Amino acid sequence: MFRTIRWRLVASFVAVTLLTVGLIGVLALTLFQRQTTSQELQFMRGNADAVARQALPLMETRGNRASLQRLAETSAFLSSSQIRILGQDEALLADSGLDSQEQEYLWLPSLLEQFPGLDLSEDDVAALLTDPRFRDVAPIHGLATVPLSDLPPGTQYTVIRQVNTPWGRQMVFETRRVLDTDQQNVQPDDQQTDTATSPAAVVRQPIGDPSDPIGYVELSSDLDFGAQSLATARRAFLLAGLGAALLALLAGLLVSQSLSAPITELAGVVDKMSAGDLQTRAAVRREDEIGQLAQGFNEMAARLQASFGELAAERDALRRFIADASHELRTPITALKSFNDLLRGPAAADEAARQEFMDESATQIDRLEWITANLLNLSRLDAGLVELDLQDCAAGEIIEAVVVPLRSAAQSKQIRLDMSLDDSELSVWCDRMRIELALSNLVDNALKFTPEGGEVTVGAERHNAIVALWVNDTGEGIDPADLPHIFDRFYRGKNSDAPGSGLGLAIVQGIVHAHGGAVVVDSQPGQGSRFVMELPAPDA
Repeated sequence: MFRTIRWRLVASFVAVTLLTVGLIGVLALTLFQRQTTSQELQFMRGNADAVARQALPLMETRGNRASLQRLAETSAFLSSSQIRILGQDEALLADSGLDSQEQEYLWLPSLLEQFPGLDLSEDDVAALLTDPRFRDVAPIHGLATVPLSDLPPGTQYTVIRQVNTPWGRQMVFETRRVLDTDQQNVQPDDQQTDTATSPAAVVRQPIGDPSDPIGYVELSSDLDFGAQSLATARRAFLLAGLGAALLALLAGLLVSQSLSAPITELAGVVDKMSAGDLQTRAAVRREDEIGQLAQGFNEMAARLQASFGELAAERDALRRFIADASHELRTPITALKSFNDLLRGPAAADEAARQEFMDESATQIDRLEWITANLLNLSRLDAGLVELDLQDCAAGEIIEAVVVPLRSAAQSKQIRLDMSLDDSELSVWCDRMRIELALSNLVDNALKFTPEGGEVTVGAERHNAIVALWVNDTGEGIDPADLPHIFDRFYRGKNSDAPGSGLGLAIVQGIVHAHGGAVVVDSQPGQGSRFVMELPAPDA
């Protein structure tokens, strides 16, 4: 499960959260423990100092140990601690005894009135008398014992009970009455309560002059409030840590889903592409690093598709070249083979026949040379694999470069070859060498199919963002049935006896299409033809 990025992110979220909460908890609990311990110790020192001030006059009057004992027990009850009063030599003078976790006291405020024979001093009347078992009423120093069963039924007495809570000790006052003998419930002597104890702290305060004390008050107490509060804080931090871990888990799932979903989607797109689907693309829905990755993948996929497309086009062009070459080369090769066979026979003795065969062989060889020079280039043009050297070229210069070399051929056929250019500044955005080749093919075709005394005119004009290079002739025109096919390779129509290979117009169309232009033909039988190459203007 943790091999995926999503669950690694979730685990890291939870781990960081738990580590953060843990560190904060340890630091906070440590500071809290130190603070509460310091406050409790300060509180204990204040109590010890108060007891020391009360013990000072009792210490100065020797032999009053009962009063010291009463002071220790009363103060211990009120302060919920153990108090020991020591002499100057640290000898024990009074001890309140160990402070239990839960204490109960019996208070009889009017002992003298109910028991006039009881020998107690006035100082003992309002004393707190300990009796954990609720059986005996014992004055502080054990001077007398009065069983509760000897008290008259209905006698009211008060029980003071100390109960520990997480926030300290609480005193509970309960008013009770003595029941009849047969109704009395006596608490068993052996009842005990097991409770946990907290670490004890001890402070000692001098009695009298600190430089020359006459005794000491030693106060020891469990760190109840601090320990209980610390335990509560620990539980709170534990719950907070669990809650934070749960929130981190949910947040991690949401964040990891938002991060891993596009990566998973991109992986699916990669699988599709590896299976051969080069048109698939990744969805770009965000502008972060993942979005940049998807965008980069799409650009790479587009380049790969273009490269594979070029390779496929090159392969198709090569296949078409081979098919066209095998088709076109068959005729001249067959003719050459026939001439060669004839020259081996009796015709070789006839000089006129021999010269005719040689001239025809030269024509076929020229045809083979032209085919080998242009057929592959035509296939590459059709496949869009030819890189054009585009530049701003003067239309007049292109026309002149084509017309001048063909004037002698036109004159030999008594055909008038003219140029028509209304704007001498007219220019066209093109690959000059290839446009000259295309225009030369059009003029050459016009000269072939124009009879003696005819006219061929080459010109250029602009229509908005298009520059048109055109060739008009006064030839026999093109049959309407042939017009849809004149740009097909090797198509010769009704003029199959005319010289040529049937590739000229196909080359013209391939060159013009490579420039993003079009070739338009307007021809009527007996009225001549008009071929127009529409090319983009430089400022288009």
